[in-house]
Amino acid sequence: MPNQVAIVTGAAHPSGIGYAVASRLRADGHTVVTVDLNGADRDVDVTDKSQIERCIREVVRAHGRLDILVNNAGIAEGSARFLEQTGAELDRTFAVNVKGMMQFSQSAIPHMQQNQSGVIVNIASLSGLRAMVGIPPAYTASKFAVVGLTKAMALEFGTDNIRVNAVCPGSVDTPMRGKALDLLAATEAISKDAAAALENELIALDRPSTPAEIAGVVAFLCAKDSNYMTGAAIPVDGGMQGGF
Repeated sequence: MPNQVAIVTGAAHPSGIGYAVASRLRADGHTVVTVDLNGADRDVDVTDKSQIERCIREVVRAHGRLDILVNNAGIAEGSARFLEQTGAELDRTFAVNVKGMMQFSQSAIPHMQQNQSGVIVNIASLSGLRAMVGIPPAYTASKFAVVGLTKAMALEFGTDNIRVNAVCPGSVDTPMRGKALDLLAATEAISKDAAAALENELIALDRPSTPAEIAGVVAFLCAKDSNYMTGAAIPVDGGMQGGF
């Protein structure tokens, strides 16, 4: 449905998924507020609940409602080798990827309950469905947690007509992919170009996705055509490693 009010987190980088999602939702006729540490409509640290609550209060005050929340903010830190992953990296990864998503959702849901309607889309990862070579273990664990919380929220708030789904991208042509290729190259002792070629060999469509292609799936989950979908974790991976 057009003319809904949406918040998209982690949406400042012009080459990122969040930016593409915000652009697509605006094109579909929604009012969109972007959130990031800087460079967005509102500068918000998703690990700080007081900043989140203030942001949502301001959005509701300005627009009268909140219909859509896209939890996109996320980080991947540290080595892809388990024995080299530090506790600090684990803490930081979970603070942004899991706690940030949880706190934003907790602050948004009461406003959606008032309207007996709402959509939450959590950007997880293919790494939230399986472990993958070259990916920091803390990131993998955090995205499994995102998928689990998505299903828990969907189960609890379905009677409020609040739908909660997760999108699980595979390789996406963003700055984060560049970091992932660096880690894969280091793990396999190959060049970054060779790592990109190796990754493409694992994808049936032989290429990474674009942020806009991920945004299209998010837009579908925000539209009435997906009204009977909740609790899903949808791989959008071009058939990576043969699909499921």
